[in-house]
Amino acid sequence: MKKLFIAVAMIALAFSSVAQAELQISGNVTTMVGYQYDSANAAATNAAGGLTQGDLGEAAGAKTSHYTTIVDQAELDVENEFGENIMARIDVDFIDLGTPSASAFLLEQAYVTLNLGVGNGMEFMVGKFNAPLGLESVDRHENVFSTYTPGYIYLNPKQVMGLKFYYEFNDNWNFDLGILDSMQAVNANNSAYPSGVLRVGAKWGEESHLSYVNLGAGFGPEHNAGSSGVSQNKYYDLYGNLWGNFAAGDYWDVGFEFIYRMSQTGAAAGDSQSAMAGQLYTVYQPSDVWTIQLRAATHYEKDPDQGWGASTTGGTWGAFDGWVYSGTLGGTYQITDGAQMKIEYRFDMASASGAADANYHTGVAEFAYSF
Repeated sequence: MKKLFIAVAMIALAFSSVAQAELQISGNVTTMVGYQYDSANAAATNAAGGLTQGDLGEAAGAKTSHYTTIVDQAELDVENEFGENIMARIDVDFIDLGTPSASAFLLEQAYVTLNLGVGNGMEFMVGKFNAPLGLESVDRHENVFSTYTPGYIYLNPKQVMGLKFYYEFNDNWNFDLGILDSMQAVNANNSAYPSGVLRVGAKWGEESHLSYVNLGAGFGPEHNAGSSGVSQNKYYDLYGNLWGNFAAGDYWDVGFEFIYRMSQTGAAAGDSQSAMAGQLYTVYQPSDVWTIQLRAATHYEKDPDQGWGASTTGGTWGAFDGWVYSGTLGGTYQITDGAQMKIEYRFDMASASGAADANYHTGVAEFAYSF
């Protein structure tokens, strides 16, 4: 780990010496403490709760209690401008899930952008970057809730490789167009051809109380022959997402998201596998330092017979077939500028085909500091 920090420092020095420009360094430290209890049938459903959803290092089990303290990320972001039109950025994350084998170094983003000076502003980006799709951010501390929904974990593209154009029509309308190596969260079984994604967005209101709506779509070949023996590059993924946030008042926001994803496999047992997910949340601010948030979410998957169904193109769930329902109640306390604490309770119920229903109770506390 010490060597990695030294490497990042050397990168920062290299950035500052290459050009006469302003070097900007920022980042955050996000830590979490959590407890979860799984019911007797939890393992049989292949579903997950707040701590066993694939990103916090826990595994679901029958009548199992989980307690964990983790470093979700210690992130360092280095950015440098080369003249007026070129900018390079590197985001690196250090993660520790509580055991040496579960500690990791992640290159979250590494890209170069070019301001093309077209119309109201066109930006061209190439490299690795966070996908401009979905309501929830890759950086947990930027989200309303501490735990992610199944839609984010299993359906949404996250960090992607490729190139992207961003354009602002005016102060209210903008879009992203990306050509990506893959829409998958992981690049396993990727085809030799790229996929395309598009996001069109509208925003209005004051910056401190912004309302917005976005429509995202993606299409492309997402796997090669894989385990089913189908022809390489022949079968496709289809992705769609509608999400937004409405500032209903000075102290009240309402947000929503609906995701659909379909994968073709070519397998006789089920040549297309699909999944849907959605969420609805509200945030109320009773004081300058406290907010209260409430969320309902659901996820549905059909026919994941090859182990790479619609959910597993975006993550690694497994052979889940059925519904998951989730409810979350939380609060956020702004300790000081750049520092906050979140607490939340989450309940998940999984209703899987061929198995009895299972439920999961999760309580977490998140501490985040940005600098």
